[in-house]
Amino acid sequence: MLKWRVDYAKKVGGTMNLAGTYAVVDIETTGTSIDGTNRMIQFSCVFVKGGKIINSFNTMINPLMPIPKEVQHLTGITNKDVKKAPLFEDVAGTIFALLQDTTFVAHNINFDYRFLNAEFERVGYPASELEGIDTVQLSQILLPTLPSFKLSYLSEYLNLSHRHPHHADSDAEATAQLLIFLLKTIANLPLRCLEVITSYQNSLLMQTGSCFKEAFEKRQRKDNVLPAYLQEVGGIVLRRFGLSTRPQKEKTYPQTTASKRKLFANVLEWRPVQIEMMDHVHELLEKNDHSRLVLEAPTGLGKTLGYLIPAAYAVNKGKKVVVSTATTALQTQMKEQVLPLLQQILPFEIEAAVLKGSHHYLDLEKFSQSLHQPQGKQTRLLQLRLLVWLTITKTGDLSELHLTKYQNPLFNEIRHHGLDSLEAGSAFFTYDFVRRQRMYQDNADLLIANHSYLLNHVEILGSPEANLIIDEAQHLSSMALASNRDEIDFDELKIICDSLLVKIGSHVSFAFEQLEKQKFITHAENHEVAENIRIIDQRIPEIRDNLMHRFVQKNGTKKDFFESIVPVNRLRGFIKENYASIEYVNKAFENFEQEYQKLMRRFEEFKVENRLDKKAVHFLNDFFALSRRLVDCRQYWMRMELTRLEKQEDETIVWLSIPLDNPGAHLRLQFGLLQVKNFLRPYVYNNFQHVLFVGASLLLPNTMDYTLDQLDLPHDTQIVQLPGAFDYHKQALALIAADAPDVTHELDNYIAYLAETLKEIILDNKRQTLILFNSLAMIEKVYHFLSESGVTLQREILAQGVTGSNEKIMKRFRLSKDTVLLGAGTFWEGIDLPKDRLELLVITRLPFQAPDTLINRVKYRNLMLEGQDPFQNIALPEAMMRLKQGLGRLIRTPEDRGVIILLDSRVVTKNYGTQMQKVFPTTMPRKIIKTNEIKKHLLNFWENQQP
Repeated sequence: MLKWRVDYAKKVGGTMNLAGTYAVVDIETTGTSIDGTNRMIQFSCVFVKGGKIINSFNTMINPLMPIPKEVQHLTGITNKDVKKAPLFEDVAGTIFALLQDTTFVAHNINFDYRFLNAEFERVGYPASELEGIDTVQLSQILLPTLPSFKLSYLSEYLNLSHRHPHHADSDAEATAQLLIFLLKTIANLPLRCLEVITSYQNSLLMQTGSCFKEAFEKRQRKDNVLPAYLQEVGGIVLRRFGLSTRPQKEKTYPQTTASKRKLFANVLEWRPVQIEMMDHVHELLEKNDHSRLVLEAPTGLGKTLGYLIPAAYAVNKGKKVVVSTATTALQTQMKEQVLPLLQQILPFEIEAAVLKGSHHYLDLEKFSQSLHQPQGKQTRLLQLRLLVWLTITKTGDLSELHLTKYQNPLFNEIRHHGLDSLEAGSAFFTYDFVRRQRMYQDNADLLIANHSYLLNHVEILGSPEANLIIDEAQHLSSMALASNRDEIDFDELKIICDSLLVKIGSHVSFAFEQLEKQKFITHAENHEVAENIRIIDQRIPEIRDNLMHRFVQKNGTKKDFFESIVPVNRLRGFIKENYASIEYVNKAFENFEQEYQKLMRRFEEFKVENRLDKKAVHFLNDFFALSRRLVDCRQYWMRMELTRLEKQEDETIVWLSIPLDNPGAHLRLQFGLLQVKNFLRPYVYNNFQHVLFVGASLLLPNTMDYTLDQLDLPHDTQIVQLPGAFDYHKQALALIAADAPDVTHELDNYIAYLAETLKEIILDNKRQTLILFNSLAMIEKVYHFLSESGVTLQREILAQGVTGSNEKIMKRFRLSKDTVLLGAGTFWEGIDLPKDRLELLVITRLPFQAPDTLINRVKYRNLMLEGQDPFQNIALPEAMMRLKQGLGRLIRTPEDRGVIILLDSRVVTKNYGTQMQKVFPTTMPRKIIKTNEIKKHLLNFWENQQP
């Protein structure tokens, strides 16, 4: 085979003209460093011309060095596979000739192209000077909503042939198919998109931008009419917006089993427990009184459809239903996965609107402006991705991009700041995404919010006839506390004011003086703006020093960090003593905000009329960004109003904090609710006729009162607990290590035990594994032990806070197999990993909260004053709830199989251990064993599972 390929190479290099031919290359190597220490072990090239694959070349290469174990594990290429393969110098001439007169293409061209050239030079050939195209960047631009651009994911998504990922021949073939798809997609882009992308082609790797330029030049010679679903606004192509106006016939909820089976036919699996849930929800929504229902729906019964189907019939009859779930991610999941399925089931159509805060949306005017400003290459790539996305999106919701993080400065620039920030004269005003959202909201039958949005917009969403469904209701309490938490950072305020004063009065760069010359601002306005900032800037340090003197110095501490409760009555006394200064600042805030709003409106007018030069526009964008931060601080400053403090004294907690070992440390005065009692009921629930509370982890043995207290509900509230949908006896096993050291008394022994035990579990079980911790510090210690022990060379270990952000490692874990994730915090709940996405769950420690946090100290003290036991009434129920949420990560579907390992002996040795064990599903087998027996039980479990 190799000989035939050599003949082909000679033919290509000698006489054939391959102009217009793409050489799609992939290589496998002993390592990723291009420093001369690594060697190639496989080279593959697939040739594409005229939209078709026309030939290919593949060879193994002997690197004359051992292939590292992690590379063998990743690629499947062993030392034996390359032992009799040619050396690179033996095939370099063939490869060099093959590539002549082609365009080099690779998925991550920066690696393949550079590594190959380094190898050419090593054996005496010149570096290639071919033009190159990167399919990663093309995919990012043309498929802007995908969560991953790994070749394996793209192949699965686009249904490309990819038999052996990380094998160069298979990777090259998949990349070739991908290239063909991407070039066809480019050819169908709107002409205006092609024009803009072409103008920024130099921001892309090598000649990647030439793909767009070539398509643009071809399309210019043709008639270019936009499809009916697109429109061009202000030089940007947008998806058209429309509202449904079709009248709906009223349908009756299916009461009988036969009518429900007919509804579900060929769409949804028949689940008796889900049917029972639907009937409970329907009954609630049909009542004429103001009813409240707590309904626990265990994982696997389809709880979301269990409430959405009866809710849809309610809105079909003209009722209003608001659904609130815990996070924006769950909203997205509902929108993309559940609502399309719901529409297939229903015999009528419904309009659903997803409601989020304005900052989740793109501001078209600001995005348009950003295209005309200088940008770095990564930011420009992101802009081109957004440009194509705008031809797809109907909502402008940035979460549709599925990015792991939104930390690029561009997002701060183009995020929406609410309807008040819009200028009616803008070309984009009519098409604004937040205005669209409001229209969707007014037109929709079903509103889908998140808990934060609900708490901040309850007066708009609620009405005497409206119904509220709170999914993941166990999170509502914590979200209510978080939404009522404000912070005055005195030092941050000072920094913002200093920055504004420097910008306004600069003598070495553009400043307000130049704006006066351009007739944007008068001298009097200039003085007014600066004077109000100066008042805040001068008074804040005075108030800060007085706070320090009153509350910090008198409570001296030897610790590096000071944190202390400030009794509300003492804070009121302080405010009265410093009333003149505090009120002076308050008035300056008010005046500055008025000037800010006036100048913002004027800025929009001047931009429309093109009355400002580029320097002025750039300066004002920076000025308004800083000014908005100062305006936002005003709402927190108003927490020091005496009348407000007097009204909220009983439920408000105030505390002061500052690091003591840093001269530049920030002093923060923080305000919050201590508990939700007497808050959720009057502020949220009373705005709705019926309220349904749903969750998979709401109720625990002997803790019903705790759940109802957390939801601010009376203890006689109706409760329904539905049975589980899984056969845990067959699907799962729980192992409890009875000989684990007591973490509360033997911390050093426990850390050593934990690290060694996890090492053995990871190496002995090549299963997708999630290991849950209570702290990031413990994750870091364990990860470093595993790394130093060589475990990370044999298994891929993802560690929260160490190997990447939560979003990044979660995405990686979802897309991987045989991977281990070390996580804490949010990894205990709200993640769905069905089937082989998770097979082994290890819980390192019972999830008790730290009792010595400031908030917990106050809560515990208050309970003790009431004669109650804080451990039994708060600490234990919280830990049981958290444990139940953690256990729920493992079995998500009837096909799932898996094992839970608990490495905390307290569940066996402590009096409360019996209660803790009741958190495990009753039918799940539990075995209390010694640590050295874990391997045996795991082996037995997997051997007994059906293939």
